[in-house]
Amino acid sequence: MTRTPERPTRRVLPRLASRWATRTPVFKATALGILGAGLVASVLVGVAAKGPAATTAAGGPDAVVAASEGALQTIGFGQAWNRIAETDRPFVVTVLGDSTGDEPGEWVDVAMRQIATEQSRPLIVHPWDNQLVGYLPEVLHNAGAPGAPLIVWNGSARGKTPAYSLAHLAVMAPEKPDVVIVNHGLNNVRNPADVGPQLTELLGTINRQWPTSVGYAAILENPRFDEWASAHAQVIDTVTGWLHANPTVLAIDVHSAYEATGNAIGLLLPDHLHPSLEGSALTAATVLNAIKDPSEG
Repeated sequence: MTRTPERPTRRVLPRLASRWATRTPVFKATALGILGAGLVASVLVGVAAKGPAATTAAGGPDAVVAASEGALQTIGFGQAWNRIAETDRPFVVTVLGDSTGDEPGEWVDVAMRQIATEQSRPLIVHPWDNQLVGYLPEVLHNAGAPGAPLIVWNGSARGKTPAYSLAHLAVMAPEKPDVVIVNHGLNNVRNPADVGPQLTELLGTINRQWPTSVGYAAILENPRFDEWASAHAQVIDTVTGWLHANPTVLAIDVHSAYEATGNAIGLLLPDHLHPSLEGSALTAATVLNAIKDPSEG
């Protein structure tokens, strides 16, 4: 049976490091500054035109968005995200995803560091480990910031689908999150039709545990150009349909952001699956743009 390629940590990290080392100081500043305002704006304008619309609720923080029958009944993402401004209380983000966000320099690391800096919060990251089936010791950034911490449970698990996140949810989400960002799909290529029901079960389980409190976002992941490209296109179509059926979940259209550059394959590593540093910076930029202004998601 053909297996979906997974990225070996020890092989890819040196490759990323060598690419970073060859970049000019100007590039490094631009990438870590989320690609610069001009590029991000031009890409995200195209995404806004192409991506599925996200819906947020009006009203107080406990208001629930009216959705279609059978859809998840949750608060809008923006209502939950607004708590980030309350810097005297911790803000908790749970990420449930795959290997595109599990390492330093990838989108979770880049985006969460940016948010912590902007909000003057210390950043406490808990990295997931597949072999341990649990979190590694926490990593602290921005330690001198005066605000309450931004706590990130980064449940990015290499080679896994939403079913894995659900199976280990008690460990992956050990405390009540303010928001949950789901970044799954690249590993659903064997059975693309399963991704929708898996997302429903995963988010529905969290929502039953913490009703009318948590904001949810789901990422339409980057394109892939390997032998699973066609199946991944089906996954993207399925997730897009699922997002339209669940309008309270913020749609973060990373897939269209890559396509809008005109060189999506150039933003990936040689495996034509995992983002390069440039690709991860674009993913982070797209995520940040969407969560900071959910009405434009």
